[in-house]
Amino acid sequence: MNLLSPLGRLLAPILVCAVAIAGDSAMDRATMRGLKAVKVVIDNPQPATPREALDNQQLQTLVELRLQNAGIATNPDAVEFLGVNATYTRERRGPYAAAFAIGLYQVVMLGRERSIKSVVETWGLQSVQLAQPKQLHQVSRKNLEALVDQFIVAYRSVNPK
Repeated sequence: MNLLSPLGRLLAPILVCAVAIAGDSAMDRATMRGLKAVKVVIDNPQPATPREALDNQQLQTLVELRLQNAGIATNPDAVEFLGVNATYTRERRGPYAAAFAIGLYQVVMLGRERSIKSVVETWGLQSVQLAQPKQLHQVSRKNLEALVDQFIVAYRSVNPK
């Protein structure tokens, strides 16, 4: 007996992955204090990215312009980066589940062993929306804009103008 609906089977892998990443707590926001610029990195698209979806260049441009318009510097040489991931899934017919995740990645060192450094997500958000194919581009754009806007609010909370 299958306990998940077709939509549940689509969203389950996305939601399971979302539990192991940073959030938007005061402690997560504090890691942004003093950050001068970020690089924007778009994850490689999945092989079956729908043609109605935002492509990597559109994702890159949208995020960079939104950050720059908010007065947050972007720099392709920055060590810290805002990672963006877009995942789309769909059963044969019906709506797409469009999942977006953005996260700020920074170099951190272990308190117990300062010689050990790693790049980790120190702040992050995710969102899942359903969209019919004809609305996928618009819904994806609004979904990503909302996540970037939340990053801007978090950034400004510890780096006021």
